[in-house]
Amino acid sequence: MMALPRIAPSARRPRPAPARQRGIVLPFTLVALVVVLLAGAGLIRAMDAGLLQAGNLAFRRDLANQAERGFAKAHTLLNTGALSTESAREANSLANNYSATRLASNSQGIPNVLVNDSSFTGAAFTGADISDSATGVTLRWVIDRQCAAAGSYVSTSCAVASRSTDSAADDRYKLVNAESQPVYRISVRATGPRNTQAFFQATVVR
Repeated sequence: MMALPRIAPSARRPRPAPARQRGIVLPFTLVALVVVLLAGAGLIRAMDAGLLQAGNLAFRRDLANQAERGFAKAHTLLNTGALSTESAREANSLANNYSATRLASNSQGIPNVLVNDSSFTGAAFTGADISDSATGVTLRWVIDRQCAAAGSYVSTSCAVASRSTDSAADDRYKLVNAESQPVYRISVRATGPRNTQAFFQATVVR
């Protein structure tokens, strides 16, 4: 029998030592998770703020649309209702929330009787609010003649605007034949279901 050749110990390949795990990946992973969580929280806050702003804008737009009903009520009173004649507008009409004199206002020009409920009650106005149960919006209006005193219209004590009595005249003729008329201020307060209030105003000449 032939003897097998012996391999010298120095000729054998040593086995590679197992790699040592240092755990450096874990801290990076934790940092990345924290960054992702912060970014997600910021995104959620931004979305909430955007939705809130959009909701407020839509809510205010709805109040503005609802306020048109208050203006329509006031215009009806001045055109064909209880305040349609000049003699009727020379005195206060509490049942129609009308003042023949200029109402005291705050720095924004809103009558105090609309800003404060107690002031409205103190003024003895009794015109019923316009309430919409479907939308939860309540409207309150007041009309005040921009004059310093009640009674017959006097141009020197009132805010006036020029208005022609001839509807068929052209613009140049209207300027020549225009007559001064007192200005009436219509103010409307719209109160929403969240007790949010918005105020709207317009002036008319009669």
